[in-house]
Order: sequence, then structure tokens, then C-alpha cells
Amino acid sequence: MSSEVSARCLHRALDVVRELKAAGPGAGLAGLGRLIGCDVVSCTSTEHTTRRLTGTVTDRPEQNLMRHPEFRAHVHQHPGFAAYRSGALRLGTSAALSDLADLRTLRGLPFYTDFYRPRGTVDQLLCVVQVDDRHGRVLTLSRSRPGFAARDRELVDLLAPHLAQAFAREARPPVRPVTGGPVEVLTAREREVAGLVARAATDREIARRLGISPRTAQKHLQQIYRKLGLASRAELMVHLSGPGSGDEKTVSKTV
Repeated sequence: MSSEVSARCLHRALDVVRELKAAGPGAGLAGLGRLIGCDVVSCTSTEHTTRRLTGTVTDRPEQNLMRHPEFRAHVHQHPGFAAYRSGALRLGTSAALSDLADLRTLRGLPFYTDFYRPRGTVDQLLCVVQVDDRHGRVLTLSRSRPGFAARDRELVDLLAPHLAQAFAREARPPVRPVTGGPVEVLTAREREVAGLVARAATDREIARRLGISPRTAQKHLQQIYRKLGLASRAELMVHLSGPGSGDEKTVSKTV
């Protein structure tokens, strides 16, 4: 660890680790954003072969760009994908967007001009925190000014393994009820689907369990996302496992 990271920063980093353990990735991302000084912090799951985004957890859900089909259609242009394939973006080692592409190149990419610039995002610090044969999880810290200091990069690299552990703990969240609060807007069938998602069931498993087609299961999920203001299966799982979800015993008996 270099002299760029002060004892005070290390104490604050320990606070982020405690948040990750006590409250999960969502709270930890918010703490990391405060530590580094960023506008939005996200952790996005990707599929290597298709370069498709499969889910995002962010400290500011209203800024979740996964909600926009146009963004998902263009995000494969992000220089981070090429950097990962070339080895320039390695597991647990951060790199800035401005390290990977110059401003002229970025201005020629729709994902940057149509989504990042209108939201004031000028630069990002990227770090691959988890990876396997098919999927990866990338931490993204966005800010409205260019450049990241050595201190910022070292803190992110230090916290990346802890973030990976927090997501691993949430990979199969405990079953929670789908009753009470906002979920009351769901139909009985949608609650059944949501309950199975809470158990990490795939679309095919949901379809087999409920006697419906996988396509119908997907349609139910899209309605659930719309009604609850969510954008992905990962967000729904976090929503169902979060505080205020109610008593586990009240999960629908059909699930």
C-alpha cells in the first residue's frame, strides 16, 4: 500500500467493509461512493460471450441505465469490454475510462453521447470484482470530472475482494415473503413468480413449477419489474431479501 492512502482513508475503508457485511452490497456501494467521491456507483453483471448486461445493483436506482433498451443495445461499445478481453482490465485491478479511450473516441460512441454525457458522467473507474468462465461482475464508479488519483484506485483495488464476497453471500438470498408494502400491487400469479425468483429459480424452473411456458414466466417478470420499479432479476432478489420484506413464513404456500 502506497503513501497515497492515509490512515484515515483506511479507517473509512474498514467502515465500508463493515457495511458490506452488515447490510449487503447496496449499502457498501453507497459507502464506497462517499469514500472515493463519485456521483453513481454500480456493480454490473455481464456475460462474456455475448457482451450482454445481465443485472445491475447501484446506489442510485433512478440512475440505473439498464432500464433503457437503447443503452443495453449500445453498451457493448464500452471500451471496458475490449480492455478486459485484451488483459488491460484485470481482475481486482482498477482502470479509468479515460485510460482506455480518449475523449474524441468516446464522443463517437452512442452509449457515451446519449447516456453518459446528458447525466454529467465524464469519467469512470472500472474494476472487475468477480469472474468465471461465462460471467463477470464489474464495479463502476462514475463522476462528473476527469481522472482518478492513485489513492482512489488503491482503495477500490483494496475493497474489490470484499465486494466480491458480499455478492457471493447474496447469490442465493434467503426466501422472504412477497406480501406487504409495494408487493401488494402484484397479482397472485406474479407473487408466485417473485417467490420462486427469491429462491434463485431460473425461468425454466419457474415455468415447470407453475405449469406455464418460459416465455410466460418472462412476461410475468417484466410486469413485476415494471410494478416494483426494478430493472433486473438481481434487483428483484435484493428487493425481496431486503429489510421490511416481512416474515418468511408468509411466503405463498404455492411457491
